[in-house]
Amino acid sequence: MRILKILGGIVAVLLLAVAATFVAARFHDGPISAIPGGPLTSGERVSSPVADWGFAASVETIELQLAEDDTSRTTWILVSDGRAYIPCSLGLPPGKTWHFRADQDGRAVVRILGKRYQVTLTRVSNSTLESELRTVVSSKYGGDSRSDTGVWFFLLDSRTS
Repeated sequence: MRILKILGGIVAVLLLAVAATFVAARFHDGPISAIPGGPLTSGERVSSPVADWGFAASVETIELQLAEDDTSRTTWILVSDGRAYIPCSLGLPPGKTWHFRADQDGRAVVRILGKRYQVTLTRVSNSTLESELRTVVSSKYGGDSRSDTGVWFFLLDSRTS
């Protein structure tokens, strides 16, 4: 019985630590790995439009904050023919809703290599382009980009304030 109490105490401490990490992340400048964070506030703000996103082709992850959100998240980035895209699995993690908000109002800020860019996210609805982007996902990140619940892709376009 004593072992069960000790194990229960350990589990309780671990749960409190995880909860505290998620709460603390909301006050952090950007996400902490896969844990959503606070608003993106640091980093040089790039005001000139980006014509070619090729500089981000080798970048694995970026930070994304929708204009109307006070939280940010880590996401993948794809670059094809100088244009940048963000893929969004509709099933993982469960409960995710940012992609619905981005589809309604695509204004966002992305932080790439420490610099912040004002962008507009536009959902890709071209099946040929979606197929090409799935190939890019597979070659860059490995595995199969398809899922039972689907994948949306968002095009990043520079915008001025």
